[in-house]
Amino acid sequence: MTGRSSNAYVRTVAATTDTGAVHYLGTTFEYAIVRSARRHRTIELSMDASGLRVAAPVRTPLREIEQFVRSRIPWILKQQRTPVARRTPIAFVDGDVLPLEGRMYPLYVTERRARGVAVTLDLFNIRIEVPARYEGDRRREAIARAVGSWYVERAREALQASVARWTPIIGRAPRRMLVRDQRRRWGSCAPDGTLRFNWRLVMLPPELMDYVVVHELTHLEMPHHAPTFWAAVRRVMPDYRARQDRIRRAATTFPVLD
Repeated sequence: MTGRSSNAYVRTVAATTDTGAVHYLGTTFEYAIVRSARRHRTIELSMDASGLRVAAPVRTPLREIEQFVRSRIPWILKQQRTPVARRTPIAFVDGDVLPLEGRMYPLYVTERRARGVAVTLDLFNIRIEVPARYEGDRRREAIARAVGSWYVERAREALQASVARWTPIIGRAPRRMLVRDQRRRWGSCAPDGTLRFNWRLVMLPPELMDYVVVHELTHLEMPHHAPTFWAAVRRVMPDYRARQDRIRRAATTFPVLD
């Protein structure tokens, strides 16, 4: 989805880039096209500060890409109307807060004599213990690495539980599941049945993580975003569109750790 492998899948040529544009009610939507031999079937659209980006298989005709972008104009317009909060890197001091499974936890930062940074969760706080000798940028960088690793482990546990819960409902099981630092995707399904998930999913409420899991498990059967795919998602999660909207809104508020 706006979500990411056999050895043959990895041994590929470099991606090539082109551009395109569609016109709608007097507005021109320009987009970059990134073609890659690593991508076998699906076309995907994403948008960031640099504009629209279409990822497509090498041999996909330009006309097909244009039709795909045109079909996503309602989504593009919605993204353009969504305000993006100004975010700065978190300082990791008392009073800062971090999200976990839809709740905001204040940070409680103390010093310790041990060599590394320790991160733990109690009922009310995320507790961070930092060696007293760490100062300035070194202190923040060490905390950021430790908090990132802590999030990854929490995400792995939560995602494993969600995949185990939804697998018998969807009727397909992944070959394996990986948790990664994916900047532009919540999840992805590789041709060999490997599911990859963004560790930031653990910041979201569990029901929103579940949507991404259902989305990627469904891709094991249907590696596309055709109407049949969305119908299959709707059968097991009728409110999936509302969950998509909640994910978009929540993502604009995520803290910057690095």
